[in-house]
Amino acid sequence: MAATPTRHRHALNASVFVVVRRGDHVLLLRRANTGWKDGQWSLPAGSHDGGETLEQSAARELREETGLDAQPHDMRLIHLLHARAGDNGGEWLGAFFLATHWQGDAVIGEPAKHDGLDWFPLHALPEELIAYTRQGLELGLHGTTYSSFGW
Repeated sequence: MAATPTRHRHALNASVFVVVRRGDHVLLLRRANTGWKDGQWSLPAGSHDGGETLEQSAARELREETGLDAQPHDMRLIHLLHARAGDNGGEWLGAFFLATHWQGDAVIGEPAKHDGLDWFPLHALPEELIAYTRQGLELGLHGTTYSSFGW
């Protein structure tokens, strides 16, 4: 009798991105000293560490990076990005959440990773916005729930 071959499932890393709006403006951070996309703007974002829901991860990253407080139930998924472009070249999933309610004053919470924080009009986003971040942000705000990047 032949042995059944072992099936290996492909594991995907996940990152979360948080869209914080104030009227027609969105909050962005400029990356610095990380070795990846330094000098470019992004949403508050980070890796899903495991042992938490994606909504919990998004609320945690928002608090760590900006000092803004939102609860996991304040995070509404607006876009899922399947990317094949990242700091290690592998594929990953990016979950873009809209913070429907938040409080506090935005500050740079991780000065070792960011050197700028600003509110940008949605119609005039900076040219230096990371391309996959721009894609997920724009598509998510226009109601497109899924896209791929870098394939």
